[in-house]
Amino acid sequence: MSATAEQLQTGPTVIDACHDPAMFGALFEDGESWRPWFAFLRAFYGLELDDTDLALFRKHTGRQRPAPGGYREACVITGRQSGKTRIASTVAAYEVAQAVLSSQRGVYVPLVAQDLRGAQRALYGYLREAIERSPALSPEVTRQTTTEIELSGVTAGVYPCRPAAVRGIRAACAVVDELGFFVATDGRPTDAEMLHSIRPALATTNGRLLILSSPYGQAGALYELHRKHYGQDSSTLVWQATAPEMNPGLPADYLERMRESDPEAYRSEVLGEFRAGISTFIDPDALAEVVETGVREHPPQDGITYHAYIDAASGSGKDSFAAGIAHKDGEHVVLDVIRRWQPPFNPSGVIAEACDLLKRYRISEAQGDKYAPGFVNEGFRKHNVSYKPSPRTTSEVYLELLPLVNAGSVSILDEPRLLRELRGLERRRGTAGRDKVDHRRGEHDDSAVACAGALVSVATFKPRPKSRTVYLKYL
Repeated sequence: MSATAEQLQTGPTVIDACHDPAMFGALFEDGESWRPWFAFLRAFYGLELDDTDLALFRKHTGRQRPAPGGYREACVITGRQSGKTRIASTVAAYEVAQAVLSSQRGVYVPLVAQDLRGAQRALYGYLREAIERSPALSPEVTRQTTTEIELSGVTAGVYPCRPAAVRGIRAACAVVDELGFFVATDGRPTDAEMLHSIRPALATTNGRLLILSSPYGQAGALYELHRKHYGQDSSTLVWQATAPEMNPGLPADYLERMRESDPEAYRSEVLGEFRAGISTFIDPDALAEVVETGVREHPPQDGITYHAYIDAASGSGKDSFAAGIAHKDGEHVVLDVIRRWQPPFNPSGVIAEACDLLKRYRISEAQGDKYAPGFVNEGFRKHNVSYKPSPRTTSEVYLELLPLVNAGSVSILDEPRLLRELRGLERRRGTAGRDKVDHRRGEHDDSAVACAGALVSVATFKPRPKSRTVYLKYL
């Protein structure tokens, strides 16, 4: 251990480290604004709380007093821009220092982020800053990559929210950032699986697990932690607060703009509250059961009647133009084709391509959203294809698809984007008993709409009754 690192041998507490210029003092120069976070860290690590800290603890945990010795697992639920990522990286860097002090070798301090490169880069940037700006820690760096930093045999790194990413490691501590938004690139939720993978990594070290996240809907691993442990004298500490409570420096005009522009988002992203009435629409396991593994498309066959559903777009916005084709096989409905045209595009050209596709399947009439742009009807008519507005809204189409999926009476193509969109659909409690199904904000469901529309159109299709010719005999 170098002479500089000898400064660590006094074994500072996490709060001492945040104030010490040799450790993380440069990151917390405005110490008073971090007072709520320091109160949480004192409770987490079993440090003494003064009267102000105790009042904060009671307000944000629903408990009267912290457990002696702190907690091996804690969860902070708060809004965006509250300082979560700074605290996550600081705790990780502090735990690296503790592991170096205790001469642990070959251990990890993983920080787990969303399965998005931007989220991982941001978290890694905070981690690297915490270590590089620490005069005591920076000389101990022996290896650095784009995702990991090694200090005297202890590795701190940022990993995606994939269970395999942390399997097999031995962790001195683990930090989970934004658990409420853990979704794999294929749209599959990974929150519960990640916790199942991380906890065994801490078993032999008796390490701490820190979870920090903004909330979303009333479902998933984060919501279950809140439901089971908030306000309870359990071994897992749950701390819930608004973003302004944890970061008093947030500008008032920013908060007011958030409140006015999107009140629902304001409640979760600022106030740190779970959004009521939001749940995952299709159970991932039920969806997996109806996917034709490895099948991307079925070619047209003789003797089969095909139906099509169009999710039209103008080509100038963010929405894609999508087409779905399906047919009935006995009591089973099979999705044959899903095609998607990503903007920007010429709508006339895309309609021509879509009509060519439909004609391959002997389709002369397609259904679609009745709110489709006005050029759609005329565009299809020019190619001798009739475009008929669907009698159902998009939500109604999805709601009719759900029992078909749950009953296993449909087959869906193994198309990655389509499956990701279907897994990402959410059900929101509506008014007058009418629920709404839609994609998450910032996501898309063009392929999902075309798929659901095609399958439901086939499942509910009733052939027109054949006309009868009546002969009248005049006497």
